[in-house]
Amino acid sequence: MSSLFTRPFVLLCLAMFLGYGNQSIFMPAIPLYVDSLGGSAFVAGLALLAFSVPSFTVRPFVGRAADRWKAAGVLAIGLTLLAVGSLVLLVPFLSMVFVAGVVRGLGWAGLNIGGYVTLATAAPPQRRGEAAGWYTSATASASIVFPALALWLIEGRAGFHVVFLLSSGLALLGLPIALMLARETAAAKAAQPADDPGWGGLIERGVLIATGLNLCSTLAMPAVMAFLPLYARSLGVEHIGMFYVLAGATSIVIRPLLGRSSDAMGRGPAIALGLTAQLIGLTFIALAQSLAPILVGGFFIALGSSMTGSTTTALAMDLADPQSRGRGMATYSVSYQIGAGIGAIISGALADAFGLRVMYAGAIAITVAGFGILATAWKVLPRPATKG
Repeated sequence: MSSLFTRPFVLLCLAMFLGYGNQSIFMPAIPLYVDSLGGSAFVAGLALLAFSVPSFTVRPFVGRAADRWKAAGVLAIGLTLLAVGSLVLLVPFLSMVFVAGVVRGLGWAGLNIGGYVTLATAAPPQRRGEAAGWYTSATASASIVFPALALWLIEGRAGFHVVFLLSSGLALLGLPIALMLARETAAAKAAQPADDPGWGGLIERGVLIATGLNLCSTLAMPAVMAFLPLYARSLGVEHIGMFYVLAGATSIVIRPLLGRSSDAMGRGPAIALGLTAQLIGLTFIALAQSLAPILVGGFFIALGSSMTGSTTTALAMDLADPQSRGRGMATYSVSYQIGAGIGAIISGALADAFGLRVMYAGAIAITVAGFGILATAWKVLPRPATKG
């Protein structure tokens, strides 16, 4: 069996951990920061959308750049922009939240597309699910400590500025690792695809199934990861930082195992299990009156998003054209940005119009829609890999 834990793969996982650490400490702070500056939940959703829109719009072009240049170099540029965007937030004006969101959105596109393309090149075909599991475990592990740390710093004497400085520092720590990775993978430059003018040459249609399935999971995530502190405050629930620790710990432990399982059972059944677990978790949170059911919900959401994210990543690698992996993985990765941006605006709008509990009912409805897409695509999904 082909080796998975090569030096480039380990460097990639470490760089992505630090990049996602930058984002993990940033996300729960933004709604609270906007609130402290006099903005509403809807404005917080718009601020999160300002991060997602530029990331979404430039991803096809960044994907082509990764195909034609160095994927790890694109990753390094992404880390640099994330660090700069975090520092912009040191200027305490509401408008700067939107400026920072745009800069960080561009950086987020570079980080993720550079990471995905490097992963697609390095992962052995027969172990793509397992590779995606370890990769997403590295990114998800950032959510074990950093969100809770951000809330602790905000509620203590340190305040928002220390959170933003720490966020920038994490990205800067990842930069030399990404540059090292670029040197390690210099000989494995992707083949240049033929020129395709217009959007038809920027989007890889083959991975749209994986993109749509992952979108039904990620659209629900802002209600959990960004708005949960406000929801807990409305319920009078304290110590909500424990949710992020539990969900993050569950993700890091279980993702590699679930990714390997998706190689064995097939992509369709694995995604169905992931959506089911997420649905259970959201239901627990929507009905919660205390911390305990929120924590139970966090366990199931971590389980579900881990299985869905790892499996759809492997599915995108299965379906992407090897000659244009940058374009294929860029197309797939927009599901995360649409989920973060549109999911944030939907969550904020529902919260302002009907209350935070109805916001979680909306997240449940979005997750249910994923089963419809899965049923439609079931016959064309890759079957389990055979031994021999």
